[in-house]
Amino acid sequence: MWTCPVCHAENSGEWSFCKECGFDRSRDYETYPTLTVPLPAGTKPVSALTAAWQQKLAPGALKCPDCGNLTFYYASQLGQLICTRCHGAVPLTGKAPARRVSPPAKTPSLTLQRSNVIACGADTIVAVKADGTCVAAGNNRSGQCRVEGWKDLSAVAAGDEHTVGLRSDGTVVATGSGWSGQCRVSDWSGITAIAAGRWHTVGLKANGTVVAAGGNGDGQCNVGDWTGILAVAAGGNHTVGLRAGHTVVAVGTNFLYGQCNVGDWYDVAAIAAGACHTVGLRTNGTVIAVGSNGSGQCNVRKWTDIIAVAAGEHHTVGLKSDGTVVAVGENGSGQCSVWGWSDMVAIAAGGNQTVGLRADGTLAVAGGSHDVLRSVKQWRGIAVPASPSAGPTQRVPFFGRGNRT
Repeated sequence: MWTCPVCHAENSGEWSFCKECGFDRSRDYETYPTLTVPLPAGTKPVSALTAAWQQKLAPGALKCPDCGNLTFYYASQLGQLICTRCHGAVPLTGKAPARRVSPPAKTPSLTLQRSNVIACGADTIVAVKADGTCVAAGNNRSGQCRVEGWKDLSAVAAGDEHTVGLRSDGTVVATGSGWSGQCRVSDWSGITAIAAGRWHTVGLKANGTVVAAGGNGDGQCNVGDWTGILAVAAGGNHTVGLRAGHTVVAVGTNFLYGQCNVGDWYDVAAIAAGACHTVGLRTNGTVIAVGSNGSGQCNVRKWTDIIAVAAGEHHTVGLKSDGTVVAVGENGSGQCSVWGWSDMVAIAAGGNQTVGLRADGTLAVAGGSHDVLRSVKQWRGIAVPASPSAGPTQRVPFFGRGNRT
C-alpha cells in the first residue's frame, strides 16, 4: 500500500497511479518544473502535474494576475514562480502585482545523434548496410526477416512481427505480419522517418504531418491532425510525436500507466517509446520518462550528456556523448548489460535486447537469443552516421529524423 501525496488516499502497491485523483507515483516531479504548488511557510515549492492537483493542495493560492493562467514553473535562480504563458512572476497569495521577467536561460544544447539505421523488434534485429541493402536476424515466423531485395534504404523500423524500410526516395516497404494492416504502406510517399509499434506503423512526411497504418484499437493511429512534427516514435499501443517547438504529443493507450502524459514536456530534442513507457531526451542532454516503471525503466533522471535514447519493452537505453552506453530496466536477458561498450554512434532497443552500432560499422548486442547474437556479431558494413563536422555519409544523414524504439 502507498499513500497519495496529493489526496492522501490509500492505494494498492500494484498500481502506479492514485485511484482517487490520478497522481502517478512513477514520475519524479522534481525533474518536471512545469507546474508548481506551494508547501507550508518556509519550504520550497514543488512541482505537480495539473492545476486540479494544485488547487487540492492550496485552493486559490496560485493564479497569474496578468493572464489568469494556472500553470507555472519554478525559477530557482530567481526564487520565483513564473507563468508558463506570459512569463510573469506569480506571487503565492495571488495579491501582489506580477513583475515581468525573462524566462530562465536554457542549458547549452548538446549535438544529438539520431539514426534509424538499426532497429529491434520483439525478437528481431534489423540494420541498413552502407550500400543501402538490409540485413535481418531473429524470429521469422511471420516473415519479418524477409528483407532480401530491399535496396536504396535510409532507415528501418521493427514492430512485434513486422519490419519496415524507408527508401531514400521517400517511399516505404514492409514485410511480416499484416493482419492489422500494419504493412499497408506501399502507397506512402514523401516520408522522411518511420516508426513501428506492436501492430502499427507510423510515417513522418516532409511537410511535418504524420500517417499511420495498422491496429487502432487504442487510438494509436489517430495522428491525422498532427502538424509541425519533427520526429515520431511508436510504442506498444501508443504513438509519440516531437513538435518543432520541442514539445511532445502522444495518442493511444494511456490507462494504468500514463505513457501519453507528455503534454508538459519542454525542450525535448528526441523521443522513444517502449511497450508502456515514453522517453524524452532534452536539449541539455538530460532524460525524462513517463509510464510503466515496474522494472525501473523510467529511472533516468540522473543521466547526463546523452545524445540518443531508445526504449525496449521494459528497458531504456541512452547513448552518451563519449560513445559509451547506459541502460536501466528489466535485465532478465542481459539487455541492460552494456557496461564496457565504447565507440558507439547509434543505439536501438526492442523486446529484451539492445543493439549498439560502432563507428567501424559493426554491432554490439546485449540480451536476446544466442542465435541472433552470433548472427549479428558477424555483420559488417552497417551504415554509419557521419560526425557533425563531416556531413552525411553512406546514405544516412547525421540529423536523420525520427527515433525507432
